[in-house]
Amino acid sequence: MYDHAQRMSRTKQQHKRPRMASTRRLPLVWSGLALCVCLLLSACSLYTVRPLNAPASNATGSSSSQTFDPETYVQQIWASRVVPTVVQQAHDASEVLAALKANQQAAQQRYGHQEGDGPYTFMVKGLGRVVSVNTTSRNGTLGLDLPPYDGRADLSLQIGPVILGTAIRDGVGFIHFSQFVNQIQYAQVADALNARAVQVAQSIHPTQLKGKLIQFYGVFALTDPQFILVAPVKLEVEGSGS
Repeated sequence: MYDHAQRMSRTKQQHKRPRMASTRRLPLVWSGLALCVCLLLSACSLYTVRPLNAPASNATGSSSSQTFDPETYVQQIWASRVVPTVVQQAHDASEVLAALKANQQAAQQRYGHQEGDGPYTFMVKGLGRVVSVNTTSRNGTLGLDLPPYDGRADLSLQIGPVILGTAIRDGVGFIHFSQFVNQIQYAQVADALNARAVQVAQSIHPTQLKGKLIQFYGVFALTDPQFILVAPVKLEVEGSGS
């Protein structure tokens, strides 16, 4: 009986030892897990610190949408790129209008430029006689009669103070949406270019030009073939018509 009791006691002790050892190991396991979690968190960055005024560069050379100045941008390219591009690449306006009337699609491919999915734009030049002056609208215009002169306006030259459309921006071929941070900047550039065109138009005192000849260089967007609206980039009064 005594031997049996001793064996039973040893058996119970043997069964208890693993559980006690396991219980002693639990704090070590949890400590190890906690250490691993701390190491992982220290290696990961949960957020990025960025200065509030950090610049975001873009192809225009400006900093960000907050610091971009469209007037400065246009001032930098107007005389050096915009005007020379139009003067050098413009086609005779009478030739372009005749081509559009004969075959619009062919004329677009030959003379026009399309920026994105916008309308085709055309850089044109000519010697037009002023047959009408419209200042009743903020989008003031001069009606120009092109050779062979017949006394009727073949196109309208915008003189402001508001110039409609984005023909200059889209027509010169080197200003693209991808160069800017967002659509707002892209639109601001078009407005700044139009503002320069108004300065060009007003510099020749357009309200005093009826009956005179004007050498013009400009751009128009083909939205209505029956109503050609040219935004000017260079104008010169040639004299009185006969």
